[in-house]
Amino acid sequence: MHFSTPTFTYLASALVLALLPQAAYAGITAFSGTTCNGAAGQNVPCDGSCHQFSGRHSFRVDSGSGGHCVTMFQDAGCPAGAEGRMYTFTNQNGGCQNVNTGTSIQSFICSSNNICLV
Repeated sequence: MHFSTPTFTYLASALVLALLPQAAYAGITAFSGTTCNGAAGQNVPCDGSCHQFSGRHSFRVDSGSGGHCVTMFQDAGCPAGAEGRMYTFTNQNGGCQNVNTGTSIQSFICSSNNICLV
């Protein structure tokens, strides 16, 4: 069987990409209770995407994944420029974090590392 150079390059690249480790994100789970108890939400990735937090009062980032920054917002949709209406929790790595800000939190972002995204 004879492959052209572009075909061979494509196949070799596909094989290399398939064998390389894929980026793995830690997950974060929010809970209705204050000590990571009560109803648990879905485990969502710490990849900088915005997630709902309404009705939740604590969270836990998967342990063993290094430190992460979690930014909480009073408003839904993780609005940029929410100065004074957001709270950051750094070094999150497996421990339960009670979110007692004195206000209702509606959304959050969990970064893939300890650098806050907002």
